[in-house]
Amino acid sequence: MTNSNGTTPHKVIDNPNPHHFITGGENATPLEVIGSTATDKLVIVMVGLPATGKTHIAKRICRFLNFFHDIDSQIFNVGDYRRKLCGEKMPASFFDPQNADGLSQRKMACDAALKDMLEYMNKPDVRVAVYDATNSTKERRDYLAQRIQDANVNAKIMYIESICDNEEVRNNV
Repeated sequence: MTNSNGTTPHKVIDNPNPHHFITGGENATPLEVIGSTATDKLVIVMVGLPATGKTHIAKRICRFLNFFHDIDSQIFNVGDYRRKLCGEKMPASFFDPQNADGLSQRKMACDAALKDMLEYMNKPDVRVAVYDATNSTKERRDYLAQRIQDANVNAKIMYIESICDNEEVRNNV
């Protein structure tokens, strides 16, 4: 289904599990000490296959920034959006790249998380957001970078890839 302008409408939802880390205010590290200025914004894009620790790393980064540098941050986990939009339990066929309906629904979840993240980043006192999804193709990462640039949030983008090469861990997922 498309709108008259050719775009696909997206269901508007709140970030289902925002993983919001609140600042304390007075104990903030001077931003110049950590190599940035008061106006620098950062979008961290997680990259990696499912169950390789992306969400764990994202949470640790946000907790570090909040605790040691008093920098507010929020995680936008696409899996949380997908579960809220499509349901908790999806069959393996839902994730098949040849499944057009599944692909459409997964893209809707990605775009909803991205939209919420861009709105969050446009707030005046916001500095850091983490976009947590597989983002495993160059095309997907380029798409995210372009959307962030088009939104004029003036944010730097950092990609963090999580790789799990421990076969025992991979087989137990």
